[in-house]
Amino acid sequence: MSTVVVLAFVAAALLAINMGASGVAPSFSSVLGAGMASRKRILLAYGACVVLGAVLLGGRVTSTLGKSIAPAEAFTPTVTVAVLASIGVSLLMANLLKVPQSTSWVTVLSVVVVGVHHGSVNLHTLYARLLPAWVLLPLAGYAITFVALRTLYPLRAGNMALHEQLARRKQLVRVLAIGGGCYVAVANGSNNVANVVGPLSASGLVSASLGLLLVAPIFGLGAALVRGPADTMGKSIVPFGPVTAALTSVVVGSLLLFASTQGIPQSLVQLQAACVLAVSRVKEGSVELMPRAQLAKVLAVWLGAPIVAAGSTWLALKFFV
Repeated sequence: MSTVVVLAFVAAALLAINMGASGVAPSFSSVLGAGMASRKRILLAYGACVVLGAVLLGGRVTSTLGKSIAPAEAFTPTVTVAVLASIGVSLLMANLLKVPQSTSWVTVLSVVVVGVHHGSVNLHTLYARLLPAWVLLPLAGYAITFVALRTLYPLRAGNMALHEQLARRKQLVRVLAIGGGCYVAVANGSNNVANVVGPLSASGLVSASLGLLLVAPIFGLGAALVRGPADTMGKSIVPFGPVTAALTSVVVGSLLLFASTQGIPQSLVQLQAACVLAVSRVKEGSVELMPRAQLAKVLAVWLGAPIVAAGSTWLALKFFV
């Protein structure tokens, strides 16, 4: 086995660790924030659900990232190392800053750079499929969450009976909230594991199905090693109760699974953020999620990490390929 191939798998493993750390935040941060289960149990559930989602539904997004944006022949082992390492560096930066980052944005932009370097980018995939989904699905998440929560808040004569029923069934609500987190983790596996496997499979280093099976468990390891993003999303932004946690999980998970069935690499973090925004609007009466300095930090990382990944990819391709 050549040094380049070894480096490709090492870069893939490190990237999966970073993605797992970032992905657990929107999957279970609401459950963590509400204190509904221990961190150890949540991490075990997260790892198992990510593997399930990747194996069952990860193939379409893997195909999109491996050959529908840039041609598969553009991904030599050396190019694959450059892409995975560049994505990994940008996500490591985000995780060190304790900000959950969109792995899909970062990966797609790096793959676009590969296509530009190769001389072929499928613009139809970008403009007709990916960009509309990146705009419309978060908007749908906000709207659905807002409308659903308005049936519960504020407390009034029309929903008082529902509140009484929920108050009497606290254990059921807790189970639903944790189940919702598992649902999001399955959706996460169906979509975001492909960010690592797409370049690997395109270069011929591993088949898509085997790559998904091998990489998915490493996401759980990353979630166990790095805890900052989950704490930021679940505790620093807006308080979640079990009902809100269950509701947002169903909305986020359903939208992400829809994207996976269409082969669209979709940002789990942005879907979650859109739903959190709706929660804040209904519960707090405003859209101010956090102190301005912290919000500026989150937005800067969201915009900066894809740029760092794209720039690193371009430099690596220019000097080493």
